Amino acid sequence: MTSSAVETSALVEASRDPHASIDAQQAAFSQLVERSRVAAFGLAVALLRELEEAKDVTQDAYTTAWIRLAQLRDASAFGPWLNTIVRTECNRRLRRRIRDNELDPIPEPAEPPAEPAEHRSLVSTAIESLSVAEREVTVLCYLLGYSQKEAARLLNLKPGTIAKRLFSARLRIRRQLPGAVRREFIRLLPARTFADRVRSGILDEYVGKYRFDQRPEMLVTIAKEGDRLISTSGDQQHVLAMGSGPRLLTTEYDGEGEFIRNRRGRITHFVYYEFGKRLGIARKI
Repeated sequence: MTSSAVETSALVEASRDPHASIDAQQAAFSQLVERSRVAAFGLAVALLRELEEAKDVTQDAYTTAWIRLAQLRDASAFGPWLNTIVRTECNRRLRRRIRDNELDPIPEPAEPPAEPAEHRSLVSTAIESLSVAEREVTVLCYLLGYSQKEAARLLNLKPGTIAKRLFSARLRIRRQLPGAVRREFIRLLPARTFADRVRSGILDEYVGKYRFDQRPEMLVTIAKEGDRLISTSGDQQHVLAMGSGPRLLTTEYDGEGEFIRNRRGRITHFVYYEFGKRLGIARKI
């Protein structure tokens, strides 16, 4: 038995120990949740292709696991056992989804508008297409809200490895999404306080004019409008969102600016990328 299996087995036994206090049992079970939630949620996303419903299923699965924990014969098999619970709940919901559609068919318009639920389904499908390594960090950081440092600790990886996997995962996902859905994907990025940071002036240092070294006629202006950062270049204007590390993303297409600071900590320029390819350096003027 591996060390991981031994640890899992010990946590299961501590969670269902009838002689332990309820606080001790719940503390042990919380550790089981932390160790397994990425796999459980990823499975729910893959089966349902709907993020919010997958969150509900995962939560329900842990409730069921807590109630039925005494029924688990092999304590080291908690992960596969939990996945069976997740899969059963997903299948139940899929059957209900089919039944509801049969009972209440809704005619589709010739050009149906993109609804938020449809957006999330497209994003979920894109996440499902990632490699296991990329999907793992995507679920942790983009969907469950862990920082890259926390994800590195949970996965026993270097923070740089996490950043590289997130970068490649983000590119793969955005390339698969229609233009109208990319903005929805941006909302999944770990930037829940971005609007607050803009509003409070913390991100004012990004505001200014930038000129590309190799194309001096090309000027990029970053300005603050309410709780948004807006970039303007020629007749093109884009809303910016926070990416990983010192990066700002365009919401309409696959553009990224990696901002560089001098020794005093002041932003001096940004390196511009499209679809992961470096296209140029724009210096702050």
